[in-house]
Amino acid sequence: MAPTTNSRTSPKTGGRADTVRPLTKAQAIAFARAVNLTAADVPGFTATARQKNEHKTAVEKQLERELTGCVGKSASSPTDLAEESSKDFKLEHAILHFSVSSEVSVAQTPALAAKELSAMRGNHVRGCLSHYLDLLLKYQIIKSQGSRTIVNPNSISLSISDGTPPAPGATGSFWWRIKATVAIHHIKLSYYIDILGFVYGPAEVSMSSSGALRPFPAATQEHLYLLLLKRAEAHRL
Repeated sequence: MAPTTNSRTSPKTGGRADTVRPLTKAQAIAFARAVNLTAADVPGFTATARQKNEHKTAVEKQLERELTGCVGKSASSPTDLAEESSKDFKLEHAILHFSVSSEVSVAQTPALAAKELSAMRGNHVRGCLSHYLDLLLKYQIIKSQGSRTIVNPNSISLSISDGTPPAPGATGSFWWRIKATVAIHHIKLSYYIDILGFVYGPAEVSMSSSGALRPFPAATQEHLYLLLLKRAEAHRL
């Protein structure tokens, strides 16, 4: 699949093409906001604001920074013109809990976005995702229990699978499924996290969905993924 680029071909003058103007931050932000999921896309779900960092401990913040770094991004040396997230959309029905959100980041060039895509599909990401998620989940369980011992943090097991969902017209795509299994009083409960997305020119569009006891509904996930792809194409940079 041929990668798309950020070039806008200008009419040639005297045998030479005019210089292509670089993307502006305003253009990048407008694109991200036009592509991200909205409440209208997920009827029946409740929109909630993202949790702010001030509610997290220093240990959690450090683990999340390391987790972010392992997928090729660094807060200390940002390369993105814009990074915008949707709200968290949640649906609770009896004992089933589902959530979904999206994020759009726009790099300065298509080459930088393609580099991040390559990192997301590498073996290094699989290893560090498993390592840091395991540490983060165990820490959060210990913190939530306090002096109680309802769940043994060492009972957590993680499995990770990956793939490349179809993304016509995009540079490429990625998909990760993380399954966490926790034993509570000899009963095993499973929690699923899917991270999937694609790179379109200089933009990386991703969607995260989760489900307790069972994965996020596949048909809804596919619909939302294709919706993001359609919007990225319609508002291409």
